[in-house]
Parts: sequence; structure tokens; C-alpha cells
Amino acid sequence: MIDHPEAIVPTAPVQRMDHFPAALLELADDGRIVHFNLAWVELMDRPQGERYLIDHVHHEDRSMWRQALHELRRRPETSFNQRLRFVHPSGELRWFEVSLKRGDQGFYLVAGDITVHKRREIALLASQRSCMSLLDSMPGLIYRGRNNRDWTMEFVSAGCLQLTGYPAERLVDNHEFTYNSLILAQDADYVWREVQYALSRREPFELNYRIRCADQSIKHVWEKGVGIYADTREVLGIEGAIFERNAGH
Repeated sequence: MIDHPEAIVPTAPVQRMDHFPAALLELADDGRIVHFNLAWVELMDRPQGERYLIDHVHHEDRSMWRQALHELRRRPETSFNQRLRFVHPSGELRWFEVSLKRGDQGFYLVAGDITVHKRREIALLASQRSCMSLLDSMPGLIYRGRNNRDWTMEFVSAGCLQLTGYPAERLVDNHEFTYNSLILAQDADYVWREVQYALSRREPFELNYRIRCADQSIKHVWEKGVGIYADTREVLGIEGAIFERNAGH
């Protein structure tokens, strides 16, 4: 009986596996690695001795892997497609897009390396969280919205609550309760006119007007914003910041 996958005499089908750019593995019914191609060796090194794939899986993802094997044994007509974290023998963490199918006597697995993509994704999310924390810590309302009479908002920072008394979620993509409904009727035309004039000249706009807050109090606010434009000069939206004016200003 042959225990070591690398000791197996390659057959023609196994040799052909080496021509595939993706990592391919054949697993025994218990999850032991039986065959692997060169793409797997390049990604994770050559398995030494009798190894189970779970030995390479990150410990936090092992329960998911065990569950996948269990489900495929129970329902062999299904497949398992998921992102899993693997640990290289050097200790480096890697992410693979894994596709697993049930075979006659075991499993067939395809693994695509998405480590670079995942690292960029994590870095972007960290950057976004940092930006969101900064925006939400500001005392005013930071926004991005559409250029319509309702001033429909696509993004509103957490400072909305302190400024207006309404949580940010109340104003985002809400066509019934919009930011324009907070602006006093006497000031609404002025706000629309000044913004449209600035946008037509592709200039920033600066406004002073009044809003009615959730507790029915009236606040004087100062807003500064800019237009968002397409290459065709079409106005795609506006973004800016709104702050409560200090008394006497």
C-alpha cells in the first residue's frame, strides 16, 4: 500500500493535471491528499508524507471545511464553493477560492489564489472604516446627494443626528422624508437657485439658511458643497458639509 502521494507513479491523467494553471487536488474520502498538480506545489509547496487538506486550512475555517465534506458525502450531487483561508508551511496566510465536488471514491478540488485581491480588499475596507470614523466624529453633517429639489441623500454622516435630531438612516434614499423637508419653505427657493447657479459655472457653493429640527426648533446652518460631474459635464450629484452657524454670524 502506498502512503505518500509523491511516491505514486504518475499516470497520464495525473500528468495532465500539471498543465492546468489552477491548483487541482484529488482527495480521499477522509480528506487526505491523494494527488496534486504543480500549481498546488507552487502555491503551497509539496505535501510531505501523508497529509490531510485540513492541515493547511486556517483553524478558524476548519469547521466550514469539515461541514463541506459532511454535506457532500450526504448529498454527492451538490458542490461546495467558498473562500477559505490557508496557511502556507512558512506561516504565511493565503486566501483561496475553493470549488469542491464529490467523486466516486473521494473529492476533487480546484483552488484559485486570491490572496493579492483579498489583501487589497482588506486594506480598502480598513481605509474606508478610518474615513468613516473621521467623518462620523465631525460635529456637522457630511453628505453626498442627488441634484433634485428634494435633495435626496445617498450618504449622510452620523453628525446628522446632532445637527437635525434625525438619525442619518432617516434621510438616506428616502423619497418621502428628504433633506428639503427640513429646509424652511421661505429658504427653499434660495437654496435651489444658488446651488444651480454654482453648478452651471462648475464652482463651489456656499449657503446660509434655516432648517427645522426633529424637536421643532429652528437652526441657522452654513453649507459648503461642490458638484460631481461626468466627463460630458453632466451633473451627477453634489457633496458637501453642513454645520450649525454660531450665534451672531
